[in-house]
Amino acid sequence: MYMIMKRIIRNISLCVLLALVMGACEEDAALVAPNVAHDKSTVSPEEVGEAAFLQSASESGNKFIFLDFVEQGSDELYVELVEPAERDMTFTIGINTSLVLQDIPSITEQFYKVGANFVEDWENKFTITNGGKVTVAAGERKSTRISFTVSNMELIGSYYLLPLLATDEDGNQYKLFYYICQVEMERQDRSNKPYTVVAYIDTEMMNPLIADQYTSKLQYMKSRRDRKTIYENVPVFDIVNLRKALLKYDESSRRAILKFTPDIEHVLKNYAQYIQPLKRSGIKVCLSIEGGGTGIGFANLTDVQIADFVAQVQVAVKMYQLDGVHLRDEGAGYDKTGAPELDETSYPKLVKALREAMPDIMLTLADDGGTTAMMDKEQGGIVVGDYIDLAWNVVWDTAVNPWASGSERKPIAGITKERYGGISFYIKPIMTNEEGLFFENLQDESRAIALNEGLGKVAVAENIPYRDYIQEVANVMRIMGLLSCFHDTNNGEYPRYNVEVTEALAASYYFAFRKDW
Repeated sequence: MYMIMKRIIRNISLCVLLALVMGACEEDAALVAPNVAHDKSTVSPEEVGEAAFLQSASESGNKFIFLDFVEQGSDELYVELVEPAERDMTFTIGINTSLVLQDIPSITEQFYKVGANFVEDWENKFTITNGGKVTVAAGERKSTRISFTVSNMELIGSYYLLPLLATDEDGNQYKLFYYICQVEMERQDRSNKPYTVVAYIDTEMMNPLIADQYTSKLQYMKSRRDRKTIYENVPVFDIVNLRKALLKYDESSRRAILKFTPDIEHVLKNYAQYIQPLKRSGIKVCLSIEGGGTGIGFANLTDVQIADFVAQVQVAVKMYQLDGVHLRDEGAGYDKTGAPELDETSYPKLVKALREAMPDIMLTLADDGGTTAMMDKEQGGIVVGDYIDLAWNVVWDTAVNPWASGSERKPIAGITKERYGGISFYIKPIMTNEEGLFFENLQDESRAIALNEGLGKVAVAENIPYRDYIQEVANVMRIMGLLSCFHDTNNGEYPRYNVEVTEALAASYYFAFRKDW
């Protein structure tokens, strides 16, 4: 008899990494401190009350899915059981017709506060193969697959709620929601944009999916009427750094410990909802690791601590299917009483160890001229630029060229101008005339280092906020200003390049993509 059951879900131990761990181990490892020094799960047990889940083949594990399409949108569906079926089973998948218009607000609240229209009649708009029926063979957990198609929505560019429901022979039901939107144009490949744009997402405030809500258009304008579109509808952001994980210090074991804040912990544990959609869109998702205020940081670790810490990071990257790691040496508390002295070889050794442990990940570095200043030359036989993909300035709202004559900031050894981002903007509204003038000057300085000094390949944005009554157009205007630094705008005269940024409808709602946990 098929029954609703509860079970403990545990991640499979990554035993292959055990040999990398040096130092003492803890008896039980919590999610906030992945520990690979034993064969126990690094995830705290969770009780799951569902016996089955209705799944999207494109975003398995995600219960709230955005689906944009030009003429037809489609996806494959299947049912996944928590336990193997005791007998052959049949599920029927279709639209949840029990929902009424009054149900929309409560669903919207769950769906990142993004509004949606209610469809009463899906005739000629929704089709599903095999009558919506899927089967699970005895002893199996996953069903056969079927596909659905949506089209002919009444309003182009508006979201509609598609509530799907899988029902078994006993009447048990399992839900899956889509936000569907018929659009005029498909997104274009981000490779059309000849530079890389990086965003930091502060999970204490924001849902990471905000990073995929902006597209750009570039035109060359000889005159008001004579203009050529070089590209359009190209996603703005290429790399997202999720803030933040911390390097903490355990005095009893003298270990450097990888800790997660509660917010980043939630995002990582729910990676199907918050990370997979970004990756599917082509965005590289990286974990931003920062100082934990204990006096121990990247720049004063022992070799044993480095090996131990790298193993923990490696577990996190694998476990949460991340594309890479970003090192941002802020808040370590190096001036704390009793903290070890800085070691000019420690940070380079950490970079090298991370690269050797994970040769295929994206490894990037925040450069604020602090501990990174020691990387301007080879340290302990290590040229840091040989081991990282990119580095960038994180002194916000400044334009920095470390190669410029007389610059206080020196280039990281081995890094090239093409792999360094000297343009760094903090996304916020402009409230005063003085702030507006400062921003114009910042754009001019940034454009100069991009077009005239060879630093035109990487730019960075901090703090993508949600829209509220103050932040009405701040994101669009500041992102547009950031991108315009890569192009000659000729002071607004012709001929010139013109950059436009479009905010997706989903992000235009007040408080949309504010953290929802």
